[in-house]
Amino acid sequence: MITVLILFFSIVLPNTIYCPTNDQSSTRSLYSIGDTLSYQDQSLQIPVCNGEGNYSTGDNFSFLDLNGNENGGDYKISIISMNATW
Repeated sequence: MITVLILFFSIVLPNTIYCPTNDQSSTRSLYSIGDTLSYQDQSLQIPVCNGEGNYSTGDNFSFLDLNGNENGGDYKISIISMNATW
């Protein structure tokens, strides 16, 4: 019984405490391979759940941080790979 409770809380709590989410479902877009993120999607503030490098846990990340037209000329190439199994 205790093992089941520990397993339940270890699955439920990390997602609600350490990774806050804002309801942005109405602003999501669909992309295909090779597409460029729209300015609106680049502007979204995404919470950092596991910080490293330039971002700490709890900071917000935006793809505009990597856009050379917006960050003072420091151009970056970003590859977004998302996989899900259901």
